[in-house]
Amino acid sequence: MRAYEIGKVVSVSGEKLIISLAPLSVDGKKGVSEAMLVSITSPTGPENVLIGQPGSFISVQIPGSELLCLVAGIDMKESILSTTEQRNADALHEYPVDACSRELTCIPIGTIDTEGKFERGSDVLPTVNALAYAVTAGTIDKIYAGYADGDFAIGKLSLVPDQDAKINLDALLSRHAAILGQTGGGKSWTVASILQAIAKFPHATTILLDHHGEYENAFEETYADTISVDELEFPYWLMNCEELIGLMVDRSEAAAPNQVAKFKELLQFAKESHSENRSLGISKITVDTPVYFDFSSILRKFEELDIQMVTGSQGKLVKGSLNGQFTRLLMRAHSRLNDRRYDLIFKPQTYNSSASMENLFRRLLGKVQDSTKKVVVLDLSPIPFDVRNSVISLILRCLFDFGYWYKRIHNEPFPMAIFCDEAHVYLNDRDITASASRYSAERIAKEGRKYGISLTVISQRPHEVSATILSQCGSFLCLRTTNPDDQSYIKNLLPDNIRGVVSIFQTLRRGECILLGDAVLMPTRIRITKPDPKPSSNDASFTKTWAQDSSDLDVARVLDSWRKQSVTDH
Repeated sequence: MRAYEIGKVVSVSGEKLIISLAPLSVDGKKGVSEAMLVSITSPTGPENVLIGQPGSFISVQIPGSELLCLVAGIDMKESILSTTEQRNADALHEYPVDACSRELTCIPIGTIDTEGKFERGSDVLPTVNALAYAVTAGTIDKIYAGYADGDFAIGKLSLVPDQDAKINLDALLSRHAAILGQTGGGKSWTVASILQAIAKFPHATTILLDHHGEYENAFEETYADTISVDELEFPYWLMNCEELIGLMVDRSEAAAPNQVAKFKELLQFAKESHSENRSLGISKITVDTPVYFDFSSILRKFEELDIQMVTGSQGKLVKGSLNGQFTRLLMRAHSRLNDRRYDLIFKPQTYNSSASMENLFRRLLGKVQDSTKKVVVLDLSPIPFDVRNSVISLILRCLFDFGYWYKRIHNEPFPMAIFCDEAHVYLNDRDITASASRYSAERIAKEGRKYGISLTVISQRPHEVSATILSQCGSFLCLRTTNPDDQSYIKNLLPDNIRGVVSIFQTLRRGECILLGDAVLMPTRIRITKPDPKPSSNDASFTKTWAQDSSDLDVARVLDSWRKQSVTDH
């Protein structure tokens, strides 16, 4: 591999190497031209390689092998002539020229042995004066192909546009991932492209939580199903006991312990006594068993207890021990029951029996008997923000429970990938209202790998996403990020030896990313394949729209749809 020498090492530290580039030799067989190009002889003819581009690769000589390094930056330095050199030039009537040196800042990635096999990391680092070499596209392709499991690619290498960016999909999904970047950086583009590539597998199962309703047109109907969550319904009886208590009980109240204890008692009785549940053959129904029950019957019992009068010791009616203990609980419960935004939870029209649970999960997983879908898009946009967290918590928890019990039955996991768009909104560390949805996602992040459940978080504000979730992510697709706080946060998530690549983030184009972590052998700059069709995430064109002829604004229809919380016809 040591075919073309470009310079030598002049500085070594634990995290980086400094390479001084040599000038192009007279015979053109070593050194780097002023244009930063070198011509390398290959079996297919001369190959031009650009040296010094951030995100490109070079190799450095070490004992018994070579160290592959990622270029993080390049500097040109001028050395000022000494007084003696200046005096000699004046005496000869020559024009003095300051000497220039070009230096690459490089990050060690791994070693390449004499047989061309790559291994991440290295036992030794080079010393000063170790020779540095150019790396051909063929070498990089061989390294990527050897690591990628199968032929899964998400785009092209930015610095070698003809080369597929092959990744290890199993590592990407099984160890969880994060797609991070500022708005306009191409997150939706990236998500749509990855899911379109995944959909080429015959039996893929992916669920996308679409926060803004922008992915409806990004996938073909032959393999994708877009569902409005209020159409799908996630009924109250699927919630476990703690989720229901979270909707009804304020833990800060003095009466909260009595409310919780009595609710569990009534919930247990309501589930056990329902006629359908007695025919299911369940030996022991608990407060968390996902079976139908009559929620109104529990509220009626609370109402009775809240005004209960009992005969006292003197034969007079006095307040019962629980009289007045459930007034606030009933107020909260009725407030939600009367709020139409909660109808998909408390007033299900389709999934209103224990038997309907199978149809619900078949739709959610895209496994409807007469139409299997590989991508299921759950459109969360119609759901108000204060209801959304409860729904997302229920979705994530149900998917986890399904995967858990599938493995218990079959002794092998059922692989499913969950993509959480705009994760900082509902997986937020700082927002107490997001605690339920965040907890469900954190459970998947910590335990989902055992049951084949993958979590990919997508966010433009990574420092607001749960630190627990991001700490469990093994791969990061980092798009353009210019915010210093976000850059600093991402940098702290990365191993020490590759933190230098953060400086490249703000120079990335739309749809271009740096992929780091388990899914790829080394940090890689990738141009994501353009999705076809594209999601509805393009920026509004002010100049194009404002340049059109004036027309009447349909204010009435907009307001009507707003009031009805649905798109109305003309």
